[in-house]
Amino acid sequence: MNSGSHPEVTPIADVAARQMVCVRGEVSRMTLRPTGKMPSLAVAVDDGTGSITVVWTGRRSIGGISLGRQLQVRGVARAAGDHLEVMNPDYLLLPTVTDHRLRG
Repeated sequence: MNSGSHPEVTPIADVAARQMVCVRGEVSRMTLRPTGKMPSLAVAVDDGTGSITVVWTGRRSIGGISLGRQLQVRGVARAAGDHLEVMNPDYLLLPTVTDHRLRG
């Protein structure tokens, strides 16, 4: 999902809690979390400067989101223990980079 605008991307290492942020990176981990009676999909996004957890409540999966996929997410960061999370953000699936040298 995308609002149509092109927000400025913030390095994950520079993200602060309680701020609207737009980050971009690679999905490095995906887990299901029980949240009350609903599942939640938790996805770790890493940009090389750090990692942030993106959580979609009420979801077990989202089409197109898989390990290694590049994502851009936009939402409000919040402190969750010793790390930051973004709950139910807008997201954009970024094109997968392919190495044409590997093709025969």
